[in-house]
Amino acid sequence: MKIRDINFYSLIKLTFKLGILFLFIGGFYKLFLTIPSNLFLKILFSMTYIWFTLGINVNLIMPLISLIDKKIKK
Repeated sequence: MKIRDINFYSLIKLTFKLGILFLFIGGFYKLFLTIPSNLFLKILFSMTYIWFTLGINVNLIMPLISLIDKKIKK
């Protein structure tokens, strides 16, 4: 994608992707630091967080991004 081809919808799509990335990584980091220093709890939390993060992205966020893609291609 060339810089001059970026339109309003492409900017929204990029903003969503970066926002999602920062929110999930920042949230994980903040919560991970509050867990007691028990290795089992940290591994369990990490696996659960990743599981739900993927579920949210696949079921909620990706359809929204595909709708924005359809607007971009029109």
